[in-house]
Amino acid sequence: MIGIGAIALVDSLYHVNLSDVLVAATVSVLSVITITILVSTTISRPLERMETAIHIFQSGDLSMRIPACSIPEIHRLGMSFNNLAASLEGVEQRRRELTSDLAHELRTPVTVIHGYLEMLNTGRIAFNPAIGGQMVQETDRIQRLVNNVLELSKLEAGYLPLQLQALQPVAILNRVATTFEPECLKANCQLQLQYPSPLPTVFADPDRLTQILVNLVNNAITYSPQGIVMLCAWESGAMLWIAVIDTGIGIAAKDLPRIFDRFWRTDQSRALKLGSTGIGLAIAKRLVELQGGQIEVESELGKGSCFRFSVPLHS
Repeated sequence: MIGIGAIALVDSLYHVNLSDVLVAATVSVLSVITITILVSTTISRPLERMETAIHIFQSGDLSMRIPACSIPEIHRLGMSFNNLAASLEGVEQRRRELTSDLAHELRTPVTVIHGYLEMLNTGRIAFNPAIGGQMVQETDRIQRLVNNVLELSKLEAGYLPLQLQALQPVAILNRVATTFEPECLKANCQLQLQYPSPLPTVFADPDRLTQILVNLVNNAITYSPQGIVMLCAWESGAMLWIAVIDTGIGIAAKDLPRIFDRFWRTDQSRALKLGSTGIGLAIAKRLVELQGGQIEVESELGKGSCFRFSVPLHS
């Protein structure tokens, strides 16, 4: 009797355990399936959104952005994608602006040259040195414009390397002043140098520093006929400041915020007559910033202007 009872008990426990195991297994399988579906959905949806964004990008629309995700790895990937998208969108915007600006700036000289050629071709006018000189002047302007645009594009894209080195600024200041002596005589303008001796050594690109000064001094002389242009320098903290001050026509307060924008001119007709491309100050600003400095302007209409920029001292 005892043996039969024990066998029955074991058999009962077996069926009970088997039933529990089957229930537990079923629950486990369902749980795994549920978790798999949830995880798959959580991961696949942001990946699908990313795939959609890529397809939209390929169509030329760079405004698409990927929303935040609760999964850290996918979130970081999405943010990297958004940063890339913003960068590409900025590049595309600059490209469109440059194309539009360049087309606008080229219209005038091309129209002038075309007009002369058409009249010469039809016999309405006869060629003379004045016409030839005007056409040469317009082609020179186109060449300067194209060269300046190419240089500015390289600067904005970071493709123009700088040769930074320790140098004495006095030699550059004196050389620039000497270079402009003929222009000053022609414009009946005085160019004065004002700086303490000795000036500290700076860390800069000598060619680009010269380029900045040439641009600023040339503008000052151009817009200060029969006036005074001062080239000054002084040390302040860890920087050397260089200023080009003139007693020229000055700049209106409303124009100062845009003075370093490319193709911006305060007086379009006067600037075109003087051969300005409207890019020089934009190039100067970028060159100053790439060398670790900053550029500022103060001006009063009818009284003159002061353009000053800083250059890091050599430590």
